[in-house]
Amino acid sequence: MNNILIVEDNDTSRNNLEYVLKTNFSDVRIYKAGTGKTALKLLKEIRMDLFFLDIQLPDISGLKIAEIIRSIEQYELSYIIFITTHLMYLPKAVQEYHCYDFIEKPFTKSKIIDVTNKLLKGINKVNKENKVDKKYITIKLKNVIHKVSVNDIFYAESCRRKLYLHTTLGKIVIPSMTFKQMIEMLQETGVDYFVRTHRSYVVNINHIRSIEKHNKKAWDINFYDYEEVALIGDKYSVDVINRIEGGI
Repeated sequence: MNNILIVEDNDTSRNNLEYVLKTNFSDVRIYKAGTGKTALKLLKEIRMDLFFLDIQLPDISGLKIAEIIRSIEQYELSYIIFITTHLMYLPKAVQEYHCYDFIEKPFTKSKIIDVTNKLLKGINKVNKENKVDKKYITIKLKNVIHKVSVNDIFYAESCRRKLYLHTTLGKIVIPSMTFKQMIEMLQETGVDYFVRTHRSYVVNINHIRSIEKHNKKAWDINFYDYEEVALIGDKYSVDVINRIEGGI
């Protein structure tokens, strides 16, 4: 699933672009912003794969947003498409912000579909090439043995003398394993994306969507495509937030 951010202040153009993308591509999530401020907020909360940017916005120039996007390491090579009626900005958009394409308003459905199709193929090809070999942990219960890919784990939680493993396939209750044993098992896989966030939680930072202040001494961790939340305890907060900021 690929995340696409549309930044367009005109309601009709924004909604039309969303409609074209949603009705022609099944493997995308669409996020919309009518102002630069909203776009930057979404950028902090959600990892985007593709950007459609209007250059003229009521508060921040689309070129400035592109500059901010390019300043973030994970977006140095991300695809940016500018949408505008002002072709005078084309040289700057290409030379300084390395946009992939420049769509003139009013845009056509065929142009949007053609460009998006090419870029999603490129994104998916890169993701496939960069995909790490799957590693697994084995959970032995009384009547079943679970072979769980570490990539599919959201987090592990210790609660009331039981261990809960939250995964993309559901929650596994493990009464016979300690939290320390789970951490050691994850460490033995050699992956580096699990982090201790609380005395009772260890979290896969690749699945984190956002973190929110819960109270003076705790934060909530929200995940993509998973409703339950994990916690960051006060003791771990500084190190954990510094660690995961680059992955959100």
